[in-house]
Amino acid sequence: MPILPNARHELFAQNLARGMSKADAYAAAGYRPCQQNAWRLARVPEVADRVAELQSRMAERTVITASQLIDLAEGARLLAMKTKQSSAAIAAIREMGVLAGVRREQRLQAAARTLNEMSDEELAEIARRGGDRE
Repeated sequence: MPILPNARHELFAQNLARGMSKADAYAAAGYRPCQQNAWRLARVPEVADRVAELQSRMAERTVITASQLIDLAEGARLLAMKTKQSSAAIAAIREMGVLAGVRREQRLQAAARTLNEMSDEELAEIARRGGDRE
C-alpha cells in the first residue's frame, strides 16, 4: 500500500505503528487533541490498513534468523582469531554449534531439596563444608 495521500493521516498511521496511543498519535499528527476523533480516524479502513502494513514491515525487519546469528558468531570468531584470543574463538565456535543444532547446551542442575527433606547428617555435612552442597 502506498503512502496515504493525506499527510496527517500518514503521520497518524506511522505514529500508531510505532506504538503511540491513538490520542497521542492524533495530536502528534497536528490535530487538536480529541480522543473521539483519534478513535474514529484509527478505524478508517485506509488508515487501519496502512498501520497494519507499517507494523508488518517493522516486524519483518526485527526478525533475526539462526543463519544471521551464525554469521555474527563467525565474525566474532574471526576477530578473536585475528587478535589471538583463543578462548573467545572457542566460545564463538560453541555458539555456532548450538545455533546450528549440532551441539546442545547442557546445564547440570542438582536436584534441589528443601532443608525439611534433609536428614540431620546431611545438614551437619553441609554445615561442616561451610554451606556448599556440591
